[in-house]
Amino acid sequence: MSATDIKVAAGTRGNDCDMRIGIDVRPLSYQLTGIGVYLKYLLEEIQRKDHINHYYLFSNAPINFDLKNPKWSKIEGRLERKLISTLWIQFRVPLIVSRLSIDLFWSPRHHLPLFLPPRVKTVLTVHDLVHRVYPGTMALPNLLAERLFMRWSLLRSDCVIAISRSTVLGIQNFYGVCPDKIDTIYPGIPAFPTNSGDDVDRNRTLPSKYFLFVGTLDPRKNLDRLFKAFELINPQNHGVHLVIVGATGWKSKALHRMIEMHPLKHHVHFPGYVPRDKLATYYKKALCLIFPSLYEGFGFPIIEAMSCGTPVITSNTSSMPEVAGDAALLVDPYSVNALAKAMYDVMNSKNLRKHLAIKGFERIALFSWECCAAETIRVFKRTVKK
Repeated sequence: MSATDIKVAAGTRGNDCDMRIGIDVRPLSYQLTGIGVYLKYLLEEIQRKDHINHYYLFSNAPINFDLKNPKWSKIEGRLERKLISTLWIQFRVPLIVSRLSIDLFWSPRHHLPLFLPPRVKTVLTVHDLVHRVYPGTMALPNLLAERLFMRWSLLRSDCVIAISRSTVLGIQNFYGVCPDKIDTIYPGIPAFPTNSGDDVDRNRTLPSKYFLFVGTLDPRKNLDRLFKAFELINPQNHGVHLVIVGATGWKSKALHRMIEMHPLKHHVHFPGYVPRDKLATYYKKALCLIFPSLYEGFGFPIIEAMSCGTPVITSNTSSMPEVAGDAALLVDPYSVNALAKAMYDVMNSKNLRKHLAIKGFERIALFSWECCAAETIRVFKRTVKK
């Protein structure tokens, strides 16, 4: 359904008790990263679970999501540029929402359309507070959008969903939002396609022994200290490599230039963005996931690695201890020596790797898309009744 088809959609409503729920799904129109992954798997579970309410998926561009529920519809614009998407969601969507008689609008990506009709209830999901904690690690357009829209969206929202307790504390500390307005709902584990095999790619071969990093390449991911720690474990003598998986992000050109000139460049590999049908193999064959980010609202790679039986080293800051629990080695991300020691210990102890893998399998039982969807639907119902 395109934005021009809204009159047809408006006539499909059934029971007066049904809710009409609009959702900002713009992350599903582009290459999937953190919020897009969260949204894809959560919507798949909500679509499977809820056959009562009507759902309308809004994006400025074509939406890469399969509809299997007859009560779900897509409303797609024709503006594929990301920079224009903010204008589309702020000014075009409120008009469509009004014509469709939407009861509740959910934004899973920090910003609500601020000109929605006052009668429309709203739910806002907040993943992190990067723009307040580490503003220098964000591209300027993204930083300005967060600073311009986040505060007003929090004020406009009837309910806020945070994906970790760490994020809840950030919302309270920076914006003074009442804790009664915030629900903490953990996401589930992003699934890997069932056809994920050992053949990674005909044109790519993985080293036999490597540490793995997964994430967008930007300064917040702390890759400069990771490389220094990698140097300290003497990778040439141990025959160990470092594989960096992720899309190119903000300020990553200097990182690539540094590696090109580095004496260890033959031990560091950049396959770039890896699709999910290949990513499971990268996890399963790794010695360990090394995820020394300076700040995360959640940290999906932690539980992805654990679901593959891969040991994890991660930071002892923000949400990462909350997600990893006692199933990972937690280190000070600002200490190169601490990172190097953890890498050395994992590299040289098969028993430690086995212990962390077992603890990881136990830990991931806490994270379920089924529970996440059920709790999210409950928030929708409670919010509409307010």
